Amino acid sequence: MSPREAAVESLSFEQLLARLQEAEETLDAIRLGHVDAVVVGGPQGQQVYTLENADRPYRAIIEQMQEGAFTIQAEGVLLYCNQRFATLLGRQRESLIGKPIGHYFGRGASAFMALLAHAGEAGTGAEFSLVHDSGEMIPVTVSLIELAGDLNTPRMICGVVTDLTRSLQRSHELTAANAQLASEIRDRQRAEAGLQLALDAAEMGYWDLDLTIGDGRTSRRHDDIFGYQDKLRDWSFGRFLEHVVVEDRAAVEKFFGVGRTAPSIEFSCRIERAGDGARRWLQVKGLSYSTPRGPRLSGVVIDMTKARETEEQLRQAQKMEAVGQLTGGLAHDFNNLLGGIIGSLEMIEARIAEGRVAEVERYVDVALHSAKRAASLTQRLLAFSRRQTLSPKIIDVNALVVGMEDLIRRSIGPSIRLEVIGAAGLWSTLVDPPQLENALLNLSINARDAMPHGGTLTIETANVRLDDGQANERDLQPGKYITLSVRDTGVGMSKEVASRAFDPFFTTKPLGQGTGLGLSMIYGFARQSGGQIQILSEKDRGTTITLYLPRNAAAPARIESDRRPLAADIEGAGKLVLVVDDEPSIRMLVAEVLNEAGFATLEASDGPSALRIMEMSAKIDLLITDVGLPGGMNGRQLADAVCALRPTMKILFITGYAENVVVGSGRLDHGMQVLTKPFTMNVLKKRIQQMLPG
Repeated sequence: MSPREAAVESLSFEQLLARLQEAEETLDAIRLGHVDAVVVGGPQGQQVYTLENADRPYRAIIEQMQEGAFTIQAEGVLLYCNQRFATLLGRQRESLIGKPIGHYFGRGASAFMALLAHAGEAGTGAEFSLVHDSGEMIPVTVSLIELAGDLNTPRMICGVVTDLTRSLQRSHELTAANAQLASEIRDRQRAEAGLQLALDAAEMGYWDLDLTIGDGRTSRRHDDIFGYQDKLRDWSFGRFLEHVVVEDRAAVEKFFGVGRTAPSIEFSCRIERAGDGARRWLQVKGLSYSTPRGPRLSGVVIDMTKARETEEQLRQAQKMEAVGQLTGGLAHDFNNLLGGIIGSLEMIEARIAEGRVAEVERYVDVALHSAKRAASLTQRLLAFSRRQTLSPKIIDVNALVVGMEDLIRRSIGPSIRLEVIGAAGLWSTLVDPPQLENALLNLSINARDAMPHGGTLTIETANVRLDDGQANERDLQPGKYITLSVRDTGVGMSKEVASRAFDPFFTTKPLGQGTGLGLSMIYGFARQSGGQIQILSEKDRGTTITLYLPRNAAAPARIESDRRPLAADIEGAGKLVLVVDDEPSIRMLVAEVLNEAGFATLEASDGPSALRIMEMSAKIDLLITDVGLPGGMNGRQLADAVCALRPTMKILFITGYAENVVVGSGRLDHGMQVLTKPFTMNVLKKRIQQMLPG
């Protein structure tokens, strides 16, 4: 583009009209003889315009315009047009000069001529359609202005034509886009209405939360779940947290914090409803997404209270059914054990009366063996119910497995090869060592029974990190765990058998060879320890059972095995022990063992009398108490009262069953230990020695 063309291109429409008017006036002055010539200075020097060349600037400007331009007589005869006007009509410019311009306006010719009649120096304009040579109608705007002149000068009108094709096309596109947007909005509104109906039918409440500022919006069903009778106008994370019970708030804040980076969240919590303050169990699910203003979470809340109540009722019904299934076999087993104990005691009595004391020992062995089998069975029942008392320690599972290796080898026999694979740098875990040993031994014995013709038993440990998806599959919290796997090359299990392997009292062994409590006991122990147990098995290909236990970052404690030789005697001179039990025989036996060791003893049959003794006695070194006591004060309540009087008091619980009141959250308080009945006197001695060293 030349500098002149660029200069013309930059002129506005009003500037072009002004220059056009100036050029016309100059031309008229020359034509009428008012002046002989006009001299114009510029970059090319002075230019002299005379009658012959006076309209040259006018035409240069007009030819560079993007609009069409023409000059016509009052009757509409075309005197002049620029190339742009000819292009709009699709014709040669020379063919247009001298023709009536109205011919090119088609059906709008009469309207154009009427507009032409009213054209004046002030100008006028309207929209028309020009007829292209191809027959196509070109939408345009036409602006007309009459050129000033005297009475002797013929009336002439100048016009400027602007092509509206692109503008109308853009307008149509915008209209279509607006229509499409309106349609999409209507579709979305219908979809949202349908979704809301579906959520209401499923009794789910909808929520959406801005993670940056904490504000959000909710559905009517959501507000109803939280106890509000009217629709809430505003909702926030802070308001939600106010409804969450205090015990659950930290976990809820953690889950929503994870939602800033994780694609989804899912958790359960308890809330207190507005108004009535009723507690409800909620399941909360949410998906994260990004917006220009920041991250958001959108999801649903579901009132799970009824479902949990139903689940608990079903669980109790299943336990009752399971107990019913076991009643016959369990009663049979206990009758056999009691028969062995009672019979042995009768034979001991008879042999002593006959003076045949040398034969007493064999009957003592039979009675002790039967009693230990009965004790093992009750421990398995307690483990299944998840009410066994745990005394957890931070341990190195690799060290525990190594300590168990010889016992496992003897238990599985020479036909089975044992492989132990301990992970390097294995994390520590907080667990009850004897319970874990018992679980490992049971799993090893089960593996042995699955390989009647020999095979390989592999015990392996590992560190694992579970993400949200992996943790959900195992019903665990995301995080770090250690695993203890027991793998055999035995007969394996079908999918149906594997799915029932942890059911209480389910066994594939012949009648009398198994109670079906082994795996159930291990399952209960794993869950109470904050972990999980998983089984993978294939028929004729073997079985792998894996225990998941939470990592604990503290250093492991030294494992003391109960299988090591026990101290035969303890020294109790100068120490005083209070023994509390409502069973006279237990008080007598415990007191006798203590007295033989040099301890002084005091006895009580219930909590209130024991507390009175404690208040009156100046120095008591150890309290040994049963858990289930008469008199309105159980063993745990007695222990709490004693600790209030003497915070450093050592307390040993002895109990035939473990209740929640003993250990609260399932773990012992500092300075307390538990010994489960029945126990041998030697075990009692060892426990007292641990609690009162020296």
